[in-house]
Amino acid sequence: MHGGNLRRAKELYGLESFIDLSANINPFGPPPGVWAALQKGMVDIVNYPDPESLALRKTLSYHLKQPNETIMVGNGAGELIFTICQALKPKKVMIPIPTFSEYERAARSVGSDVNYIPLGPEGWAKFNNNGEMWGELLEGCDLLFLCSPHNPTGSVLEKETFGQILKVTKEIGCRILFDESFLDFLPDEYRQSVRGHLVENEHLIVLYSLTKFYSIPGLRLGTVFAHQSLISKFEHYRDPWSVNVLAQHAGITALEDLGYPAAVRNKLRESREYFYREFNLGNFSDLKLWPTTVNFALIEVLNQTPGELIEHLGRLGILVRDCSSFEGLPGNFIRVAIKDIHVMQRLIEGLRGWAISSKGC
Repeated sequence: MHGGNLRRAKELYGLESFIDLSANINPFGPPPGVWAALQKGMVDIVNYPDPESLALRKTLSYHLKQPNETIMVGNGAGELIFTICQALKPKKVMIPIPTFSEYERAARSVGSDVNYIPLGPEGWAKFNNNGEMWGELLEGCDLLFLCSPHNPTGSVLEKETFGQILKVTKEIGCRILFDESFLDFLPDEYRQSVRGHLVENEHLIVLYSLTKFYSIPGLRLGTVFAHQSLISKFEHYRDPWSVNVLAQHAGITALEDLGYPAAVRNKLRESREYFYREFNLGNFSDLKLWPTTVNFALIEVLNQTPGELIEHLGRLGILVRDCSSFEGLPGNFIRVAIKDIHVMQRLIEGLRGWAISSKGC
């Protein structure tokens, strides 16, 4: 269901190391200070973690400009999605697809009636500037999942369209769970959080991940922002010990490195531009690279299923995400993470080798 399963890849391909493009993690590692923070924090593993994660929440409050009482942290965004669904128990849920599978799993775990909004490979580009339809589309909805930047398409929900959705959901009493897990990867011209709407919209819930951008997926760390009354409700359904002491230390240190985000975005921009340029020069007639704004992109495999391409790359030690498990993604797609230029060069070479061998067949 998910990328990043290196154990299974080792079993499947018989290799010990891989270039993992199946998971959308910042390839440049965490901020340098995180390593020292983890070493220093080792003395605390003999004690229970702070169940309120107060120091981490204060750091989030300061750097993200949100009141402390509107913040809850958890063991990654996945845990928080399940916690929110357990607390709200929505009867009817709307999910734009394709998207992260945990939205539906969490909704179905509490018996929700799950309904889809088809986006296709265009992602939000299909719905931007088309706000008139939302009133009818969301009729009877208790909880709407939104994801921007959107996984797996890399598209962005425009400000005007979100404003229309926000107005409709407020009128009909539908809550929004807005996932901004990939927000920090966006270029400056696109990067604007919806957290600014929280004060006037008590039905809005915003999800934020430190795991992906700060490159700490093994520690697991996510945050949810919402009105204080909702946070209090969510807390009753949360495991109080789920955020371990090392994750709390790492999160504080990562957020305090103010030069790190811009440096990462600059490196990823260079890699993304290199990859798109080399792909277009490669004239891959059986592949289509879709546009993206973040650190991953969809590649459509034309005229055949992607299985042979995935296996070809896997045997070269390159893992990509098979998108066949994404509900609502018609066609044959793989998703690739954008890593450093050297890695993207390896991917281009792998794609070129597959293109030559497939034509030879």
